[in-house]
Amino acid sequence: MNLQTVRRLLGRGKQELLHGASNRRLASDAKRIRETWSKKAIDELPSLPKPHSTFIEVNTMCGNSQFDMGIWASWSLMRFLPEARLIVHSDGTLSEDRICMWKKMLPGTQVRTRETSLAQLSEILSRFRHVNNWTESYHFGLKLGAFHGLGEGRVVVDLDTDVLFFREPTELIEAAHSSGAFLRWNQDIRKSYAYSERILRDVLADELRNFPERLNGGLLVSSRLDNDDWEFLESALSKLEADARTDPMRYWMHQTLFALLASRRQAGCEPLSKNYDIYKGATKDESIARHYVGEKSVRPRFFTEGIFKVVEDAKARGQLPKDFGV
Repeated sequence: MNLQTVRRLLGRGKQELLHGASNRRLASDAKRIRETWSKKAIDELPSLPKPHSTFIEVNTMCGNSQFDMGIWASWSLMRFLPEARLIVHSDGTLSEDRICMWKKMLPGTQVRTRETSLAQLSEILSRFRHVNNWTESYHFGLKLGAFHGLGEGRVVVDLDTDVLFFREPTELIEAAHSSGAFLRWNQDIRKSYAYSERILRDVLADELRNFPERLNGGLLVSSRLDNDDWEFLESALSKLEADARTDPMRYWMHQTLFALLASRRQAGCEPLSKNYDIYKGATKDESIARHYVGEKSVRPRFFTEGIFKVVEDAKARGQLPKDFGV
């Protein structure tokens, strides 16, 4: 056992000692709310108007296990985007009744199966062998290949099912309509890339410029990738596969590739403001959106705090009746 492993285990032990009991209570509260109040509230959420255009396409990956989170996440955002269509990329487990519920709640929603998407991409991206292989083999591969390779909208929003919007995301909307914007993202707590910047620079040489500090792949708004972007990604994946130090299948590679795109593009690439940042602890009143990442002290707050903030804002805007959820 090396020193790094020992330090990691000691760190986990310290976290359990200091926060274990409170995290377990938080998880228990979230489970109770998820199975009772949230389940009933989802059945009562009103349908939103059908989008009047498909200028923006909001893409999310989802299965049965996170269906309820996907509903809350998409409804919390789509209520502010009348010119956006939702595209749900099923992992194969979404049941027909839940697909119907999503389409009824958000008219115009498309649901794509993994098999159909991969078959279409094999033709659309046939020139880019490494991109195609990575899209098929990597656990979040569709978040790049299918989100950008398929569809019609000029703007692509990449939305994880554990992201909620508490207020109108004006900055995101402005970025979507700006001809000068290419990629905006929410900031992670820390650097979370597949490899260090030093190794990435060694492998990719002069293809890497200023590297984003803390790009997170849970909330991205960008122009649809063009041919030059696909060629860059093909080259990057080829080099990452060829170098003995790197593996394109490593965790966090999805957001690493978008960080590489931002580094290459430079112009029009910047993080969203701090009110979209990822953080620990209770949900802040000033947050516009929050990505409830999979940490024990964060994820349960999606249900114990986040959905109630969405409902409170929607009531104030007249999007929900005053007695909703009572």
